[in-house]
Amino acid sequence: MKVFSCKKFEVHVERVKLPNGKERELQYVKHRGSSVVIPVLNGKLILIKQYRPVIGKWIYEFPAGTVEENEDPLTTAKRELVEEIGYEAKEMLHLFDFYPSPGITSELMHMYLAKDLTYVGSHPEEYEVIEPFPVTLNEALVMLRKGEIVDAKTMIGILYLENNRHLVE
Repeated sequence: MKVFSCKKFEVHVERVKLPNGKERELQYVKHRGSSVVIPVLNGKLILIKQYRPVIGKWIYEFPAGTVEENEDPLTTAKRELVEEIGYEAKEMLHLFDFYPSPGITSELMHMYLAKDLTYVGSHPEEYEVIEPFPVTLNEALVMLRKGEIVDAKTMIGILYLENNRHLVE
């Protein structure tokens, strides 16, 4: 049963039967999913430094956003790339999908790599406070290991690239 709905998600409460035959009440967030973009320009990853009011902090992350109604994840990735850092990509490579928190939400994140970028001007949402932050993969790895990158989707993307350096070099 849906108990709450807003632009980005719904909250549901249901009784579910588990594979072991037991039942339990389940509360979860139903989410359309999101796309994450790893932009690569001149051998550097373009992170964004973004203020996140929910946690009251500036954090480093890759551009990302919620899949809109009637939108596919690739279109979302392309839209977020322009909105957040002002680039269009001639090459968008789908890397993988993952569930960031499957115990509480149905959100599926789609990870893309954007290459061969052309600057067209950014159009951030009025509530977004964003600064582009280009770094090499090695610099990103150092930031991650020093605890300067705390965003899970960004950590996953950087660690994936550590084992797939050919994608950024």
